[in-house]
Amino acid sequence: MNHYARLLALPLCMGAIPALAHEVPMSWQPVSDEVLAHATGKYMDQNMISGFQLDLISQWQTPSGASLYAAGSVNVQQGSNGYTVNTGSQTGILPGNNSTNYGPGLASVHGGNLIQVNGVGQVTQVAGNGNAVQNQTVIDFSPTQGGLGLPSGGASSTSLDGMNAHVAVGQSGVNVSLQSPFGSVVQTITSGGGSPMNRIMQVIQVAGNNQQVLNSMLLHLRTNPVTMNALRQVGVNQALANTLGLRR
Repeated sequence: MNHYARLLALPLCMGAIPALAHEVPMSWQPVSDEVLAHATGKYMDQNMISGFQLDLISQWQTPSGASLYAAGSVNVQQGSNGYTVNTGSQTGILPGNNSTNYGPGLASVHGGNLIQVNGVGQVTQVAGNGNAVQNQTVIDFSPTQGGLGLPSGGASSTSLDGMNAHVAVGQSGVNVSLQSPFGSVVQTITSGGGSPMNRIMQVIQVAGNNQQVLNSMLLHLRTNPVTMNALRQVGVNQALANTLGLRR
């Protein structure tokens, strides 16, 4: 569970704000880190984050008709005994017509995969005509389970005719990648595990014509309503904690 602590940080922090967009305050006041470090509070009749599912999906269709697919997921649920973590992965390649004949003098693109970012980054490098490529990120709130429902497991790999689809979900994060003679498509989330930086990266590098590529990162935040009884219990626990401090 420890190695998923950083992945948990985002949704749990977001759980401290109202879940619905129309309930977000219309004005903001900047405060210092010192003030934030001591900030506490709760929201009446709000939905709080009880878990999340993170799905990374990469899809690629080449002009020969070949299709590459890779997806990885991390699912975190809150239960009576704490949080449980499950991982999923899936890859696949469908051959096209004459998929090994890519023609002579194929151009190439370089550099995007070497960019070092401590944070969030999206990189698109495309050379050619008629290409449709996109990096996208979607965050939604819902009380339902959501997610892809991938086969259980932290790794999957498929290779065919010089093309590769790979997924790895481990202690240092999630990596989803597609490789072909036309270039590479990568999505990575690294959080600790020996890495000097914590980052979310989406990279598309394509050299060719009529390529269709989509990188999708989907964060589904599950919400549960906070009942009046739960709020009262929190208040009682805080009061007891303060009383113990006074006794000392």
